[in-house]
Amino acid sequence: MTNILKVSLVALVFAGVTGCGVSTKDIEVETVKSEKANLKGYKTYEIIKESGADDSLKKDKTLKGVDVDADIKKIITAELAKRGKTEVTHDPDFFVAYVAGADMNAMKIKLDDKGRSTIENIPEAAMLLMLVDADTGSIIWLSTAEAEFKGLPLEQQQERLKYTIKKMLSGL
Repeated sequence: MTNILKVSLVALVFAGVTGCGVSTKDIEVETVKSEKANLKGYKTYEIIKESGADDSLKKDKTLKGVDVDADIKKIITAELAKRGKTEVTHDPDFFVAYVAGADMNAMKIKLDDKGRSTIENIPEAAMLLMLVDADTGSIIWLSTAEAEFKGLPLEQQQERLKYTIKKMLSGL
C-alpha cells in the first residue's frame, strides 16, 4: 500500500470517527461530595420514586413518545452498576434523587465578530443528581449539569444525556 493511500485511509477513518460524534462542549457539570462519607462502602441504592423530568422536557416535540424518566433511570442504573452499585427495592445504603428540566425561553447575549451584541433565545436544560445516605439523610454526593437544549435528533440527545450522567457520576 502506498504512503498516500495509507495517509488517505487514516484521514478518512479519523474524519468518520470525529464527524459522527455529538458535541458536548456546552455541557457544564459541577460535583461535590461528602468528605466524611466512605463512598466505597455504599453498595446498594434505591431511586426515589418522586424523581423525574419536569413537564418542560416531556412537552418537547423532539421527545414526543419518549419516556424521558425511564431513559434517565436506565442510564443512572447502568452507570452505577459500572461502579459496583446494585439497585434494590428495600433497605438501600443510599437513595438516588434527580430532577431534570428545560427553560425553553432562556435568553443569552451573543457577540458577533465585530463585537456587537445580540440577544438570542437559546433554550437551556439542567439536571440535578443527588445521592443521600439512607440512614442519616445526609447528602453524600451532589452533581449539577447545565447545557443548551439544542432540539437535536433523538439519538443525539440520548448520547448527550449519557455523556452528562456519566460525567456527573465520575469519581464515585
